[in-house]
Amino acid sequence: MHPPTARSPKAANPATPVAADLPAPSIASYEEKTLRFATAAWPMRAAEELRSALIFRALYKASQRAGLTGDWPARVASGVHDELRHSRLCAEVGARVGAPRPRYDATPVRARLSGLPDPLLRAASLLLVELAIGETISTYLFRAGYRASREPLTRAALRSILGDEVRHQRLGWDAIGALWPTLPEALRAELQRHAAKGLAGCEQQTAKPAMLWLKERRPFEPAYAELGVLRPEQRVEAFYFAVERFVVPRLGRLGLDGARAWEQRYRAP
Repeated sequence: MHPPTARSPKAANPATPVAADLPAPSIASYEEKTLRFATAAWPMRAAEELRSALIFRALYKASQRAGLTGDWPARVASGVHDELRHSRLCAEVGARVGAPRPRYDATPVRARLSGLPDPLLRAASLLLVELAIGETISTYLFRAGYRASREPLTRAALRSILGDEVRHQRLGWDAIGALWPTLPEALRAELQRHAAKGLAGCEQQTAKPAMLWLKERRPFEPAYAELGVLRPEQRVEAFYFAVERFVVPRLGRLGLDGARAWEQRYRAP
């Protein structure tokens, strides 16, 4: 399956390479087994970035159907293009370092959207969970990966994505902050539950696999980090730093009980 282009808004020409200006890979000094493991991250990143693009597109459409105003829907529309570019960038970088083609699966996105049939609830929940919370966590993961990387192509690609992730998490908090005063009380209460469930999902996807790696005492080659794969302990540290130092306090400033959402993340209905 090839990554779809966003139909609303119109996407850029998918034939134009997006990694052409990045430096050539410098991987001759790495062992083949090291490269196989580390470069396999690029197809996985490509698939994840495509899922983000589909979320942005669904959010844009929901904001239109709900009649939401302000400047943030247009910024979300721009974010569709950012995430599609990220997906293509990761696929192209992977191809340049010998990684297999990405395999794209939109099932998680369809499952998420199926539980949000109301346009206003869909817009608010996607803004809160995927943009505000999710992109904040993503920012700190990409930042840690960029800082640890050494291979030139890897480092340049991660830096390119990181700049957009910073903008996207700001967009998420700005947009949900602008929307929050207009939401009915019942929907705000529901978003408290969504925040808790979203935090649990992020932890399961991001931190738990790394914690399992550490529990099993599996070896981790320093060269993996040079090629953009975070050490498990760094991944865990970046995740909990983002949640505890930024996400939870910002939820509180928004009007949600961030500490309760985090504490009860596995008890939310």
